[in-house]
Amino acid sequence: MKKLFVTAVLILSVLASFSQWNWSNPTPFGWYLSDVHFPDEETGYIVGEKGVVLKTTDAGTNWEIKPTGTLRNLKMVWFTDIETGFVTSNGGFIMKTNDGGDTWQELESGTTENFNDIFFINSSTGFIAGMNGQLLRTTDGGETWNRAFINIYSDVYSVHFVNENVGYAAASMRTVYKTTNGGDTWTSTSGDPYLDLKSIFFLTPNTGYVAGNHNFMMKTTNGGASWTHFQSNLPIDHIHFINEQTGYALSYDTFVGVSQLVKTTNGGTTWIPVGMDHCVSYFFTSENTVFGTAFPGKIYKSTDAGVTYVNYTTTVTEADLRDVHFADETTGYAVGHYYDNSGLNYGQVLKTTDAGESWQIIDNGQFEHLVSVYFTDVNVGYISGWNGKIYKTTNGGQFWDNLLNIPGTTLRDITFVNENTGFVAGEYIGTGSILKTTDGGISWNSVFEGSPVRGIHFVDENLGFAILSYAVLKTENGGDDWIEIPINNNGILLDVFFVNQNVGYVCGFAGDFYRTTNGGETWINLSGQYYNSLLNMYFVDEYTGYMCGDGCTFFQTDNGGYNWTQLDYLPCIGYGTVVFTNELTGYIVGDEGRIFKTTNGGLVFAKQNIKPEPGFTLFPNPTNSTVNIETIDNSSALPVNISIINCNGKIVKTVRDKILPTQMDINNLSAGIYFLRIESAHAVEIRKLIKM
Repeated sequence: MKKLFVTAVLILSVLASFSQWNWSNPTPFGWYLSDVHFPDEETGYIVGEKGVVLKTTDAGTNWEIKPTGTLRNLKMVWFTDIETGFVTSNGGFIMKTNDGGDTWQELESGTTENFNDIFFINSSTGFIAGMNGQLLRTTDGGETWNRAFINIYSDVYSVHFVNENVGYAAASMRTVYKTTNGGDTWTSTSGDPYLDLKSIFFLTPNTGYVAGNHNFMMKTTNGGASWTHFQSNLPIDHIHFINEQTGYALSYDTFVGVSQLVKTTNGGTTWIPVGMDHCVSYFFTSENTVFGTAFPGKIYKSTDAGVTYVNYTTTVTEADLRDVHFADETTGYAVGHYYDNSGLNYGQVLKTTDAGESWQIIDNGQFEHLVSVYFTDVNVGYISGWNGKIYKTTNGGQFWDNLLNIPGTTLRDITFVNENTGFVAGEYIGTGSILKTTDGGISWNSVFEGSPVRGIHFVDENLGFAILSYAVLKTENGGDDWIEIPINNNGILLDVFFVNQNVGYVCGFAGDFYRTTNGGETWINLSGQYYNSLLNMYFVDEYTGYMCGDGCTFFQTDNGGYNWTQLDYLPCIGYGTVVFTNELTGYIVGDEGRIFKTTNGGLVFAKQNIKPEPGFTLFPNPTNSTVNIETIDNSSALPVNISIINCNGKIVKTVRDKILPTQMDINNLSAGIYFLRIESAHAVEIRKLIKM
């Protein structure tokens, strides 16, 4: 049975999704790519994260994105011809296309186990190997899948057929399964229960190779009746042999975390690298032509069996980028850090002068780990990071002067209000400070000392805000004096952003998010919509904002943070930063050098420009019996739905169509922390509620 997975509307929505944020580095794209398959020498397909399928019809010169309608991380791909193909993902997920990837259908696999390998004999008959005894077969082109009767405690890692009748599978417990009737029945040979066989390849019905863990390999010349065991010099997986002596494989070094394509010329005893580091998958279209994918998101081709390669992906950097700032709409700078081959940590600075169309590295390895950047114009800028370092350039990054060194201190956020006056927020082993300069960074003076300061934002030359772990700092005299405004948050605050003198936001650990409309005097608690830590945010106006979270999450709101949409289609950003140069043009930087750009506001929904409902207040809170709910200005409101959610995310009580003010009885709830969700026609607010 199969389900229609993609409708025309869904295809359009997925196409639109991919067009909202475009790759700026790497180019033309940088998704993690997990598998490659070519049904002929010209036509090939690659699959990867977020449901991406790439297709070439000219032997790799050009690649196009084929929308699949899924955001699953695709693991394997196999095409029986240039039009008909299959992709898989974990959890028993299979999809099929009959038109070269233009449309896709989800197939029923009958299992939720993870898959490890796929192999088709012809357009009708194919096999998928998976965990916990999953060796699936279809004989009707994927319409139905049936499980072969093998050991349910055996994990099947690899399957290979030499013709329509004879096939082999490699599994855990040093087990090789064999069929001579096209998969109707399988016989097995077992060995070491502590040794897993990861990959199998047969040149002929009789001659084949198996690779296992601990550098273990086997060879047979009599169809598996007997095996010769030997040790290779490297750990081997995904084997492919050209003849009995020459073969290729992936080798993963667990000590340094690097995989590479390797080659043997003596039947598998010794293997040597052939120039594709961080290789994830490979496929030979002829004896000498091989395509490969490599981390993070690279596509390679060799026409001389791995002697030389063409790289179809351009990557300026693979550094983990932590901040980005634009001096104007075309000139921007990004900073981050990377590790060299010896494990040393260095800072890195990137520059663009064409609005992110291209980037270049402009430092010479002189920096330590960098976390923040700010430019007062296209030439004059500042960067800060570990060990209390601040650097300044006056010529667009050609040369940098070291202005400050405070060993052990991390200067997390730097900003300037004019060409001479700037501030930097820092922390040092449980303490923190705000430093101020009025002479363009020549000298710095402390204007606040206390708890760690992780973010700072100025609305104008006088009004500014900074964040402590559990409070907001506010200054109205250019940073000379600061007042502390406590916030009853759940975790540590990480970022602060103000749109104007009145409207601002703070975010932090455990989904903490607060909004103010009176310059920070009071804060509306909008926490609890997500339980990720919220790391960094940018608002282009009172209602439209963007936010990076941990766990590879990115969010967008169009009603001032009352509702957030998670943009699942974006690849993993890591500890990223988002910034906009105008209402529509924005940039995201993140781990492994990933940079994205939007020129349409990154919209995944239409802007409504709806003014949020006024905030709600709960009292008493904490309480042991009842809680009263009112609007802050004590005005009447539209009907609201109210839900109480426990810390496991389960709704434990709901009332609908209530007119505020109202009272809820919570006598039957156990003591603890809850989240009260109030939803009207235009907004959602989530408040923390403590039951004593």
